[in-house]
Amino acid sequence: MPTESDEIFFLEAEQLHPLPVRSMRAGLFGRSLEDALQMLLQRYPQVIPGKQIDPASEDPPRFVLLRREMPVGGWSLDHLYVDQRGVLTLVETKLIQNLESRREVIGQVIEYAANTNESWAYGRARQYATEFWSQQGRELDEVLLEEFGKDLDIESFWGTVEENLKDGRIRLIIAADELRAEVRRMIEYLNKEMQNAEVLGLELKCYGEESTSLVLVPRLVGQTRLPPTSIVAILWTVDKLRRAFEGFENEEGRRLQTVLDWAVSNRFLIEGRTQFPAFGLRGKGKERILTVFSSGRIYLFFEERKYPGGAEERDVLVNELKALGMLDPDIDPGEVVGGRNSLRKLSELDDNELAKLLDVLGQYCGEENARQWNPPSHGRWGGRPPHRHSRTGRFGCAESYRSNVTRQEQAHLVQLIETLRKQLPLLAERYQVESLAV
Repeated sequence: MPTESDEIFFLEAEQLHPLPVRSMRAGLFGRSLEDALQMLLQRYPQVIPGKQIDPASEDPPRFVLLRREMPVGGWSLDHLYVDQRGVLTLVETKLIQNLESRREVIGQVIEYAANTNESWAYGRARQYATEFWSQQGRELDEVLLEEFGKDLDIESFWGTVEENLKDGRIRLIIAADELRAEVRRMIEYLNKEMQNAEVLGLELKCYGEESTSLVLVPRLVGQTRLPPTSIVAILWTVDKLRRAFEGFENEEGRRLQTVLDWAVSNRFLIEGRTQFPAFGLRGKGKERILTVFSSGRIYLFFEERKYPGGAEERDVLVNELKALGMLDPDIDPGEVVGGRNSLRKLSELDDNELAKLLDVLGQYCGEENARQWNPPSHGRWGGRPPHRHSRTGRFGCAESYRSNVTRQEQAHLVQLIETLRKQLPLLAERYQVESLAV
């Protein structure tokens, strides 16, 4: 017989009806406990209690399932979600019956946390999620917009996901029908000691009869500290960006100010609504082709629809960025969903390398009404140079960078020429020219 603590009560027409707890140990919906839990979590992400996770927030976490059976470090995570702030949430469902299973699940979530960045960074999480929703007959972007609102900037959102992942800002949840005291203590300890990651437990109890209706009651356990302060996405105007970058007072801040000034002076800038300072660069086809983050990394979009010259234009840009050491030399943009973060931060470039980077990017950015793509001419800075910074004076006009051609520049030019040689037949066919030569 159930005890009083195993019941909840339903009041109807002044009649009190007890609803006894229904143990999932024997299964539910014709499934085993773990299968039943996984099914409920997949179909109804709302059972993850965002208000319990961040009770002080006016907009507590809301979740979208990205994928079931998500590959991570040689294992397979039961569920991967993302909330509206771009925080990935890993959920592992377990039937915790004995000491060994308790140790196993704790060890598992620690291994997951250690491998998330290596397994999912550089757009791989988005690629895995896109594949999953494609198998369900839906578009991932459509699912995100449906849950998080039509005004969601998809590209900035995924940029935020990348930033959170790089900083280890993730959430791990162990889900079960019951979490024993020993497991709770381990979860509380991990949650207290981990700097950016949250580790939580989720008990999901069922009341009522499966044949009529069920009441699902989620209960969060393991919180020993307040959740990270909720950061609301704001629109980063030019003035807000300048104030933010000036406040950095380091080399990264100076580099970000230089790129921002260059983008503004050439009318390449796209403002974005994100949690942290960031801005985009507008390509010649009106689309955002690149995002610059406050970390100093840039994110290049690989979708060929963003480039007036299609895949050919994109591939030339990718190869030029490879030559600058900004992208993995082995990456194939045609095989990537979304895009990739740069290998190097802006602060890791010397003055000459930054000048070359802006020169390259300037060939692919332009006015809103620009339509046709022309092969790069490699004029210094790809447009008007940025003005000299009022405090540091480090970046002035383009003439500041004139120097004799170095061996490194010669190697860069040789690689560019080889890249163009490979692209010329395609370009000649595309623009109906009989022949082109370098």
